[in-house]
Amino acid sequence: MKLKKISEFYKTFIFLGIPLVVQQFITSSLNFIDNLMIGRLGTHYIAAVGFANSIYRIYDLFLFGLYSGMGIFIAQYYGKKDYATIKKIFGKMVKNGLILGTSFTTIVYLFGEKIMGIYTKDPVVLQISLSYIKLAVFSYIFYALSFSISYSCRSMGKTKVSMIASATGVSINTIFNYMLIYGNFGMPKLAEKGAAIATIIARIFELCIFVLVIYLKDYHLKGNLNSYLNLSKKLIKEIYKKSIPVFFTEAMWILGTISLTVAYARLGTIQAAAVQISDIVMAIGAIIFMGVSNSSAIIIGHTIGQGDFDKVISYSKKIIKISAIMALIAGIFIEISTPTIVNLYKLDPIVHDLAIKVMRVAGGFVFFKMICWSILIGLFRAGGDTRVAFFLDTLPNWLYSIPVAFTGAYLKVSVYKLMIIVELAEIIKFIFAYYRYKSLKWIKDVTVKE
Repeated sequence: MKLKKISEFYKTFIFLGIPLVVQQFITSSLNFIDNLMIGRLGTHYIAAVGFANSIYRIYDLFLFGLYSGMGIFIAQYYGKKDYATIKKIFGKMVKNGLILGTSFTTIVYLFGEKIMGIYTKDPVVLQISLSYIKLAVFSYIFYALSFSISYSCRSMGKTKVSMIASATGVSINTIFNYMLIYGNFGMPKLAEKGAAIATIIARIFELCIFVLVIYLKDYHLKGNLNSYLNLSKKLIKEIYKKSIPVFFTEAMWILGTISLTVAYARLGTIQAAAVQISDIVMAIGAIIFMGVSNSSAIIIGHTIGQGDFDKVISYSKKIIKISAIMALIAGIFIEISTPTIVNLYKLDPIVHDLAIKVMRVAGGFVFFKMICWSILIGLFRAGGDTRVAFFLDTLPNWLYSIPVAFTGAYLKVSVYKLMIIVELAEIIKFIFAYYRYKSLKWIKDVTVKE
């Protein structure tokens, strides 16, 4: 019986995790495809579209923070089989997503020149980035709606839906990029405007697939207008109480990431380039571990909703073990493959040697970084312990890493040595996160009796 339960857990974990990893990879590749295809027009276009898409990444993180906070409740109510309340929470999610999407669209459209001016003063790059983003912002609202459906489905364990919709969206984006950027198949050659229009079309197709899936499959999200309304004030208060810390965690994280990039850039172009190479490798690891963390969150959320706290503890131990093994493998892989990865770039000898040192440092801390993701996102958020997760995820960065990074940049400390000191925050974070995990205080049933 014990073996059956263990195999059941791992089967569920893999069943949920693989589509989430694939979907995360596909979603991340949409802007990469824009950059890659527009890059054939020249370096100005690469920089311009890259800067414009960095605004989208900030928007994406804000949506993720908003939806993942509300997804905690959908997962736990799904465990209780309370589908009526799930529809009401979904309605609230759509409403909040529309507000955020409309706000971002309006701000970026009206103040795009000032926002892009933060990234570049080059008039050619600025003109291209504005031409792109003034159109691309109209995809933001469609994405907000798609993401609300996607996150609701994944919170209930319907992870294949998001994977299929995202794959379709990226395919459509690639096809229309090919036609509209270069003027193929009799279409006009629109360069960066073509890439923006292709993104809008892809987001519309993606949303249509999600709506069609709900219409045909239901997934407990299909209903009339009234079924999405009338959420009790008590539950709304509880949702905001748990969701706001998650939202601010993502906001502070992206601001912290930008701050560290600025600090390393002050050491010079060579040091900044070395850090960027390591960031690309870490981004690949992040895709995998975000899939692991999200599948963990679904399992833990459902189990807490079912009220089986012994099983929550048992499952959490398995999740920690899986994460530790995968993090260890990731760290070893980075250390072994560092020379091969760096050799893919055509670098001057000085940059080459520095990039290898930076990659070695990144690989040395990857174990603690990825374990923390699994604990803070996969366990604490799903358990409703969002306020503690906020403090553990934010304070080490803002009270230690960022001040140390700027101090080191001012003192002109070599970038790989500075990274060692800065990344010690991950060990600090891990110690406190693991202590909280062992206390079991993170397990909270956040559902409210209507």
